Amino acid sequence: MKKFFAGVFSCFCVFCAFCFSACSLDATYSDTVLCPYVLNDSLYAFPLFTDSQNDGETISLQKNGWSFMKDGVESSRKRGCVLAWNTNSQKLMHIHSSKKVLSSVKLPASKVYTGQNFVLSQTSTFTQDKGFAFSLYKIEYSSANKKIKLKAVWNGYADCFVSDYFFTQNGVCIAGGTQNNKTLNVFYINGQGIHNCFTTAKHSDFLRLVYSGNSEKVYAFVSTQDKSERSPVIYSFNMTQAPEQAVTIDLSGDSLLPAGFDCFFGYSFSESVEGAPVRIILPAIINGTIQFICYDSTAGKISGVVPDAVGCVTPLASSSEGTYYIARDPLIQDSWYGIALFTGTECKKIKKFF
Repeated sequence: MKKFFAGVFSCFCVFCAFCFSACSLDATYSDTVLCPYVLNDSLYAFPLFTDSQNDGETISLQKNGWSFMKDGVESSRKRGCVLAWNTNSQKLMHIHSSKKVLSSVKLPASKVYTGQNFVLSQTSTFTQDKGFAFSLYKIEYSSANKKIKLKAVWNGYADCFVSDYFFTQNGVCIAGGTQNNKTLNVFYINGQGIHNCFTTAKHSDFLRLVYSGNSEKVYAFVSTQDKSERSPVIYSFNMTQAPEQAVTIDLSGDSLLPAGFDCFFGYSFSESVEGAPVRIILPAIINGTIQFICYDSTAGKISGVVPDAVGCVTPLASSSEGTYYIARDPLIQDSWYGIALFTGTECKKIKKFF
C-alpha cells in the first residue's frame, strides 16, 4: 500500500512539474504580438491587443546581465515573443513574455539591426574606400516557431553611417551619410547584393525613410539636427532603380502646408486604412512644436496636419486604433516621453515612461 501511495505521489509530482513547466509559458501575453523597445539598455514590450484598445500596459523583459540597443529588437513571428540582440553575450535571443529564452544564436557585431525575418550586422571598423563591413542574415524558425537559427545571405561593405532602415520581405533598406559628411545615400541589400538607389547632398542632417510596405516605392526626407530651417521637400524612389530616377516633391506650394513650417524633425511612418490610400506621416516643426503632416501618396498632396505629436523617436506598430509610437522631443529638456497613439486625426498620450 505504501508503495502504491508512493507511486501515486511520485506521478502526481511529475504531473505537477510538467504542468508548471508547460503553464509557465502559457502566460497572459502568449497569444499577443509584443512590440519591444529599449530604455537605458533594458528591454520592455508593449502588448498589441487585438480584441480591445490598449490601455498603456507594458511589461519588462529584462534580466541581470542583459543589455540591448534600440535597433536590435523586434517582434517575433511567434506570438508572445520578441527577438533581441544582447550586446553583452553577442547573441540574438528569442525571448518569451515569461522572460524564458526559447532559443539563441551567436552573432558577433558592433551593431545589429533586427527584423522579424532578417537581421543586419555591422562591424565597428571603417575600412578606407570601402566602409563598414555588413552581413545580412535570414532568420529561420523551427516548425513550432520556438527555435531560431541564422543563414548568411550577403556579406559586403558600405560607406554608410546608418540613420534609418526598414526590412522588406527579401532584405533591408538602409540610409545614412558618408564618412566625409558630404553625401546621404540609401542602399537596398538582399541575397543578390547591395544596390544604391538614392543619393543627395548632406548638410548637417539625417536621412529618414518611409516604406508603404506593399511596393518597392520608398519616401525619404532630411531631418535636421537642431531644428534649423529647411525647405519642405520629400523624395520618392524605387529600391531597384538608379539614384538619378528619384523624384523630388516640393510641398512649399501645397495649400495645406502650415505657414509656420520650419523643417522636418524626427522619424516617420506610413498609415493606410482599408479602402483608403496610403498616407506618409511626416514629423515637422511648425511654430516651434512638432506636428504630423499627413501626405497622401496617391493624390500627391497634403491631406491634413495633426498637432501635439510631441515627436516620434521610434514607430512601434500599427493596429485598428492607429499607429503606436514612442514620443519625445530630444531637444526639449523634460519633454513628455512615452508611448503615444496616432489615430489619424489626433495624437493621444498612452503611457509615460518617466
